[in-house]
Amino acid sequence: MKILLIQPSRLRSDGRVEKRRRRWLLGMTLPYVAALTPADHHVEIKDDLLEDITFQEDCDLVALSFMTHQAPRAYQIAAGFRRRGIPVVMGGFHATLAPEEAREHADALVMGEAEEAWPRLLRDFQAGRLEPVYRSSRFSDLKNLPVPRYDLLNLKRYKLLNIPSQTTRGCPFACNYCEVTQVYGGRYRHRPVDEVIHEIQEIRRLTGSRFIYFVDDNFVAHRAHALAIMERLIPLKLIYGCLAPVNIGNDPELLDLMQRSGCLHVNLGMESISPESLEAINKRQNKIKDYERQFKALRDRGIGFSVNVMFGLDGDRPEIFDSTVDFLIKIKAPLAFMFILAPRPGTKIRDQLLREGRIFDHEWPNYCGFKAVFHPKHMTARQLEEGYWRAQRQFYSLPAILKRLTPRLYSWHMLPFNLAFAWSVRRRRHPLDPF
Repeated sequence: MKILLIQPSRLRSDGRVEKRRRRWLLGMTLPYVAALTPADHHVEIKDDLLEDITFQEDCDLVALSFMTHQAPRAYQIAAGFRRRGIPVVMGGFHATLAPEEAREHADALVMGEAEEAWPRLLRDFQAGRLEPVYRSSRFSDLKNLPVPRYDLLNLKRYKLLNIPSQTTRGCPFACNYCEVTQVYGGRYRHRPVDEVIHEIQEIRRLTGSRFIYFVDDNFVAHRAHALAIMERLIPLKLIYGCLAPVNIGNDPELLDLMQRSGCLHVNLGMESISPESLEAINKRQNKIKDYERQFKALRDRGIGFSVNVMFGLDGDRPEIFDSTVDFLIKIKAPLAFMFILAPRPGTKIRDQLLREGRIFDHEWPNYCGFKAVFHPKHMTARQLEEGYWRAQRQFYSLPAILKRLTPRLYSWHMLPFNLAFAWSVRRRRHPLDPF
């Protein structure tokens, strides 16, 4: 059987499909689904951002995985193949959390994790008894997982060969803007250390890259597991990035081991400098009074970091934009990924905003993180968007970039990203759009 896996792009405001010649980063989802597919099937992966979907592809089954802002494009692709009589399967966060909508555009859904559900769907499809919904009977124990099929990708299309790997799944926190706890049931699980190391070695063999990006939502939430992984990374002499909460700055032992094991970059979930805003999103683990000391702990060890910032939260007032940029410059943040809150399906914050009648835009392409789709509490939607873009321009202005530079090597490594992001925000394009 011939299976086509497609990563949809998104639709622009004029209805055209967003296209690029190259991406910065490659994704893990479809190579992993390909690895879950029995070997007697032929699998092809197409990235809609980089390649044209002709609808003449030779396949027996199409599967799409997508996020909310990509949903309309995913539905377009599905319609094109279904018109040819080719069944379409949908999965991913949006299909899992908005299943009634997604079912209107697909022959079957895979809701939640795919380890058990996807092979069962393939067996049923071959037997002619495809069901409308597939859901695993239990959460995966994360043992004996296959290595993602990165050999199916044209790696020359990606600017950075930092290859995704996963050591844990889920998050122990319950931030109300995040889908992770909804999809993974609030459970935090970790993979056997030996299997993670084996996967990394296989990834290096398949791709030739010594740069790994751990896509765990919280790489260090199980501290002992993270320490064990990092100890085993030292003799491999690779470099890696990961995601973590800002409170890793409270753990000198962990940070020392991160530095020794090759950690090049940590993406930190700061989100806000407003106590009221952090309370509004249930991010109680962040302590603003500790931020400067926590970021300094990373700088002192030469570990590069980026900071996630979210605007439009219920504690935000018009002055939040300038004060946030001032703070980020003060701590010499090498990079900041700024977003406008996007209340996506399945999140508690969407339920809250719907109850309060504050969501005015239900067009999914606008849930991209740089458009206001709801009425903020202490400003207008227009003030939110304008303040957001002003903060981006200020942070990525040349004077601000120079103020944030340090003698540390990681700071100079991130200089090209700063210059690329500066080019983007001057054109009101989100810096992460081409990623």
